[in-house]
Amino acid sequence: CGLYETVQYPLSYLSSERDLAVVDACRENGVGFIAMKGMSGGLLSNAAAAHAYMRGLDIVVPIWGIEKMSELEDFLRFEAQGVEMNDALRADIEKDRAELTGSFCRGCGYCLPCPVDIPISIAARLSYLMKRSVASNYLTPEWQDRMENITNCTECGQCASRCPYDLKPYELLKVQLGLYREHFV
Repeated sequence: CGLYETVQYPLSYLSSERDLAVVDACRENGVGFIAMKGMSGGLLSNAAAAHAYMRGLDIVVPIWGIEKMSELEDFLRFEAQGVEMNDALRADIEKDRAELTGSFCRGCGYCLPCPVDIPISIAARLSYLMKRSVASNYLTPEWQDRMENITNCTECGQCASRCPYDLKPYELLKVQLGLYREHFV
């Protein structure tokens, strides 16, 4: 075999053609593919669609980042039932792609650490998290302080140089701070 037996890489049904090319390269070279961030760091809410999508990628083994027993039970049930892609799941995927594809942070954390201690991997996608999870978790004085810390960003670019999605997190942070101030505080 070559230098690597497996590759671990962020992959979800929001992934770009560039990301899928990594899967193809692994297939062509006999390298296993471990998909992290299959639920895009908690932004995706349709676990059945995520599971069916991953099942359609023959060499991909997802690691789901399960937090609750109910999530584990869901994935075990999907596997036991052999959940396959269908029109309803495709429609849900297209809806998520329309809202989330492009310049949004998947929360992988590769951008960290930040020299001024901004929690980039959460702050750069906070408005999405607040719409798709329990918003009150992010309306605390602690989170207000964390978000206001974005004003201390020096745009040094360290975060951007580490981002596997070629994002400029320092730009996303400003947008998210504006949305946070406007809609949530």
